[in-house]
Amino acid sequence: MARGFAPSQPVQYKYNGQTYNSLEEVQAAIAGGSQPLIGQRRALSATLEDSSATLERILSVLAEEDANNTVQRLFETYAGADGLLQQHEIIGMARTLSATWGIDSSYFDNVQQMFYRFDFSGDGHLDLAETRKLVKFLLKEQRDQLRPPKPGMKLGSLRVVNLESEFELGKKLGQGGQGAVYLATEKSSGTKRVVKFYGKGESDMDDIRDEFELLKKLNHPNIARVCDVFEDRANIYVISEPYTGGDLITLTKKAQENGVQLTHAWLGKVFLQILQGIAYLHSKETMHCDLKEANVMIADDTHWDAPHTMLIDFGMAKGFSGSRFGGTPGYMPPEFWASQLWTPKGDMFALAVTFWGIYNFRQGGPFQVNDQPPYNRIAHATQTMPMDCSRFPPGLQQIVQKMASKDFRERPSAKQAVADPFFASLASMAANVLDQDMVDQMAKPGSRSSVQNMIALELGSQQNLGQMKKLNDLFRALDKDGDGVVETGEARQVLISVGLPAASTDKLVDALVGSDGKIKYSEFMARMIAGQTALTTDKLRQVFASLDEDGNGTLSLAELDTLFKKKGMESLMEGRTAAELLKEMDVDGDGVIGYSEFENAMTGQGARPKAAFSQGDDVEYYSPSNGAWIGCKITGVDARSGSVQIDVKPGAWLGRDVIERQLRKKGGAGY
Repeated sequence: MARGFAPSQPVQYKYNGQTYNSLEEVQAAIAGGSQPLIGQRRALSATLEDSSATLERILSVLAEEDANNTVQRLFETYAGADGLLQQHEIIGMARTLSATWGIDSSYFDNVQQMFYRFDFSGDGHLDLAETRKLVKFLLKEQRDQLRPPKPGMKLGSLRVVNLESEFELGKKLGQGGQGAVYLATEKSSGTKRVVKFYGKGESDMDDIRDEFELLKKLNHPNIARVCDVFEDRANIYVISEPYTGGDLITLTKKAQENGVQLTHAWLGKVFLQILQGIAYLHSKETMHCDLKEANVMIADDTHWDAPHTMLIDFGMAKGFSGSRFGGTPGYMPPEFWASQLWTPKGDMFALAVTFWGIYNFRQGGPFQVNDQPPYNRIAHATQTMPMDCSRFPPGLQQIVQKMASKDFRERPSAKQAVADPFFASLASMAANVLDQDMVDQMAKPGSRSSVQNMIALELGSQQNLGQMKKLNDLFRALDKDGDGVVETGEARQVLISVGLPAASTDKLVDALVGSDGKIKYSEFMARMIAGQTALTTDKLRQVFASLDEDGNGTLSLAELDTLFKKKGMESLMEGRTAAELLKEMDVDGDGVIGYSEFENAMTGQGARPKAAFSQGDDVEYYSPSNGAWIGCKITGVDARSGSVQIDVKPGAWLGRDVIERQLRKKGGAGY
């Protein structure tokens, strides 16, 4: 058992509603019962046999669908009514799992240490999702020790692409242990991108696939956006946005060169964005494990008065082994040096070192001393030397001091740090200076159909979102809880707090957020971009060409289905299928969509049924922000598109998709 991580209460064993005093009693109960071992119907006496049979059992458990059910059943037994697992409970549960599966219980010996690593909420407990991840991690760790990864394994789930057919490589930006990094131009759109090469080598492809699936799902204004991932025989390629403002190392120097006066509030807002990004990352049960100045980029090189920060190199800086023993000496927390433990609170320690380096003009932090592998002097300094936070202003000094605590259990979580009075006041200041032009633009997406907004999302995927400062500022202000989603309630609260009348606020929020009451970051950005951008023939042809994968001049059902699978499309289409979209746009009924049909659908000029409403009709509109039907009148009808205007949303056209969900004739007769 790792030093310093002993459970606070005696270990208990529970199985099938009974409590036992020892693991041996549980094993006897399982052996004498009717429940078979998952994947193996073998006697428990065979547990400690040769490694190949043990590996076979572990692989069987990892592949067995019922394994999740077993974890859930035991979790509910041990966690009790509150649905939260404590440290002493996870030990008994893990050993009972080992007996159930016929696996040596020693494989779970470090479960009490790993407990803290998977406590992403920082509340000292594990929920079911965190527990499942912990169990899977420990099983895969033992699998990897028993089975060396096979070289040259192929992902199979990634697109196989000839890199040079889609990108023109430019300047080489760097070379790391896993491969090179290039600036590149996407041939289909002309957009600048960054291409990172990851050699397949002898890495475990299952873990690589899991990492990339996660990266593609991350969706937050302060997290580097992964635009695409594909492979060929030799490499995996990660396509992401370029950030042109450098990193935190050069931030203050460049800001001063551009006439910015450095203040505590200016730096505090930079730190707040980083914390918001880390809080989001932790909410997705992911750690960074290598936070430092070089891994925080500035999105562009023009807005030095209010820089927009982007976290990079998370998840991949540690390789793909799943062990996540990475980081940079001097930033790595004391518990890593003492017990090889990295938890979400380790990221908080690394951030404290990073913030300290900015304020003290000393990259590497206070624990960076002249040393070489295995870095014993740095380890000793990190574990024993206090961090002098006297240069920080009041408020920031106290929270950074807590983040630098030697005992990780005493550090705040990223979410708690964001809510600290020092940072909370800065977030409030940012919301109070919303750009009025951006606020005025919020109503425009509401006049577009869901099909038009879907193409808007595709347009947004061809942009470098991180460099659109005003839009990012607006999203961060509206996303009050920092979870990467703007919800109706928080958007209304923010807009009213800055002086907008309630009626205007309702109109703006309804137009942008929509009927389900929420909108994710990438969808928000895409719809705002489209609302400000005329859908010109050139832009429409560009989007059409990117969707027309076989280049035959039409869009097939398969090509529309590919579009539906892209990030954000599922929530935007609200349950509609690619086949339904094809039917809607296919005016001539030939089973495919030609460019003219595509253009008509995007500009609202395609053939549509006659509108069911006439100007002057008494109707009722369902307002998501009020949660009620509101009586109103039709003030305008577009016969070509079937769109209408109503007097409670002046100036906004309601498309057929909104009409179907949220408009009905007086008395309850639907459209």
